[in-house]
Amino acid sequence: MNARSENSELPETKCHLVDAGVALMRQQGYTATTVEDICAAAGVTKGAFFHYFKSKEDIARAALQRFGLGQDLHDAPFRKLADPMDRVHGRLEFIMESVRGESKGCLIGMIAQEMGLTSPEFRELCQGLFLHLANDFAADLAAAKAACAPGADFEPEKVAWLFVAIFQGSSLLAKVSGSNALLLNNIAQFQCYVKFLFPQPQLTTTTSEMAQPAEALDLAFD
Repeated sequence: MNARSENSELPETKCHLVDAGVALMRQQGYTATTVEDICAAAGVTKGAFFHYFKSKEDIARAALQRFGLGQDLHDAPFRKLADPMDRVHGRLEFIMESVRGESKGCLIGMIAQEMGLTSPEFRELCQGLFLHLANDFAADLAAAKAACAPGADFEPEKVAWLFVAIFQGSSLLAKVSGSNALLLNNIAQFQCYVKFLFPQPQLTTTTSEMAQPAEALDLAFD
């Protein structure tokens, strides 16, 4: 079951609460977000909240799963592309398009920064979600390498983790600057880097190009 179908099967009130938790925690962080804030944003009572969740930590787990499994990314158009190289670049273009506009930050990265040192549970949860994102990208990179450049000197897993690191660091910088310009630029730079990982076919010299007129050869030495 993918994240979207799982979310669609949740009761409507619970969906509203989880979505509100994702939005608020991305905007202001875990610590600054209260149960009252989530209830107000979802338009439900605290009684309804505690019907579905035991605590703020409980809804934070659900919000991380909702955000980290990336239902939008899971159903993105690039998934349907047959060419793995098209999927690699389609993924990056989809992510760039999704982060245009207001900087909201990455929920996984934000909770990892706030809770990673004090909560082993949240640290492991965030690490697992980062691993999921890296492995998902690495699968397309590996397929593209096998199809287009089997002799290329790079490891898909390491390149995928590089992107996770670039995205997380750039998201933090975007959050403090209030602009996604640097985030977009860094993803574009990474896309250029990926292109260099796959050697372009060398152009062969044709017979007509080799048979240059004698006058042209003489001019070369004048």
